[in-house]
Amino acid sequence: MTEPATKPIVSPPGEGAPGEDGTRPAPTIWSNATWTELADAGVGPGPGGRAGAGPLVALLPVGAVEAHGPHLPVCTDSVIAEAAASAAVPALAAHGWRALVLPAVHYTAAPFAAGFPGTVSISPATLSALLRDIAESLEQQSISALVVVNSHLDPAHLASIRAVAGEGRRMPVIHPDLTSRHLARRLSAEFRSGACHAGRYETSVVMAEAPALVRDNVRRGLPGLPVSLSDAIRRGARSFEDAGMSNAYCGDPADATAREGRETIRTLGRIVADAVTERMEGGRADD
Repeated sequence: MTEPATKPIVSPPGEGAPGEDGTRPAPTIWSNATWTELADAGVGPGPGGRAGAGPLVALLPVGAVEAHGPHLPVCTDSVIAEAAASAAVPALAAHGWRALVLPAVHYTAAPFAAGFPGTVSISPATLSALLRDIAESLEQQSISALVVVNSHLDPAHLASIRAVAGEGRRMPVIHPDLTSRHLARRLSAEFRSGACHAGRYETSVVMAEAPALVRDNVRRGLPGLPVSLSDAIRRGARSFEDAGMSNAYCGDPADATAREGRETIRTLGRIVADAVTERMEGGRADD
């Protein structure tokens, strides 16, 4: 049986299946739920919606449509963000928070990859406006916080998210910024080096989450490219080509493993949960 070309988020095992009494468990994936199920979960106008079961946070996966080497799909950042958001649901539950994963935002500013076929880039202002509108809508539906679960690290894109997260509003917009030093140190050595665009770090996650999307015969033959994109940006690079990434990747995708990807996804989920706890409950979450 052929895998679909893309892998949409699906419910965790058992979600949506009625129990012996005919009732269904509380949803965790927003787009899979009916409006009545969301209302029962606490979404809707008025304090606490119908549920009155405590605070509810909404997780918004944010990716990009851009070139990721000859071995990964252009939706790679969305695959990673959706995996991290889904992993954050049980991690947040362990902290006492209920969470729902929103449909992902796939389009954003991606100027570094603009020279490669398949990249679709929008203006940073458009993304900021979209995030503000999403936050405004959720604020009217008893959501306690919007959490931007982001995996696209283009500087223009990050600036768009930071602008919205830094604005004062009744419902906080939380952005666990993976480029911040205290979060980056929880991830792999390749990620910290900056040589991680479609390299071992990202390829491992896609191998774990959506293996059918990895062109594995191509991946295995790719030479390592120890080009730090973050260092290149600091030197003034404005595109992958400027950074020396003529094939739209850096790092070492041939060393990627699904096992590393699964561990990275768990770590990303814990990072999101800790960020929510730190912001909403005060004090710094343990690293």
